[in-house]
Amino acid sequence: MVLTKEINSFLLNKGANIVGFADLRLLGTNFSENFNFGIVIGLKYSKKAILNNKNGNLNQYYKEFNELNKRLDELAISCADFLEDKGYSSSPQLRNQIKVDDNYSSKLPYKTLATLAGLGGIGKCGLLVTKDFGSAIRIIIVLTNAKLDCGKPIETSSCPYTCNICKNICPGNAISGRVWIKGIERDNFYNANSCSESAKMYANEKLGVNDTICGLCISNCPFTRKSLKY
Repeated sequence: MVLTKEINSFLLNKGANIVGFADLRLLGTNFSENFNFGIVIGLKYSKKAILNNKNGNLNQYYKEFNELNKRLDELAISCADFLEDKGYSSSPQLRNQIKVDDNYSSKLPYKTLATLAGLGGIGKCGLLVTKDFGSAIRIIIVLTNAKLDCGKPIETSSCPYTCNICKNICPGNAISGRVWIKGIERDNFYNANSCSESAKMYANEKLGVNDTICGLCISNCPFTRKSLKY
């Protein structure tokens, strides 16, 4: 479909590293009467940020974490404007507008749309794992009523059953080692509360900031290391 290609080219030219398209109707629930499709936009971390973090220096990773979030918001707004100019309705799902519950869950997680778009599966650490960038990527979504050509949903993780690198490196023991498949509850393989609490302590220890930053599972993931070649 021409529109899908136009959106993809527009976002890549704007600096996106990865773009995907998802059919929300596959969720089996009416998330929105107005928006049946979602656009997933991703930006990757630099090799320097990931390597430094792996070696105990969190500064570059934290800097890029904030920079990528800002750039993703800008890309989402630009994408929404692009769609509006073509006569479609859209809703950029900016981070400061996303409501999460006490278990750090939201109504429509970015990662859910990414799996529907075929960009990757969910790793044992609860993060999106992509073919091109491993888990060294941050994403955002834009909802729209524009009909799009969508990717083939991914329903199983690419993580080997025998790999427990992220489980062993996690300072909060948040990772069970179980493998994600479509439909499994997050709490059955990953503890978001333990992750958050340990990441707050890690950020305070390494950076002296009151924030939730760690990324050790990302930096040590074999898929990330393979994609960034280190």
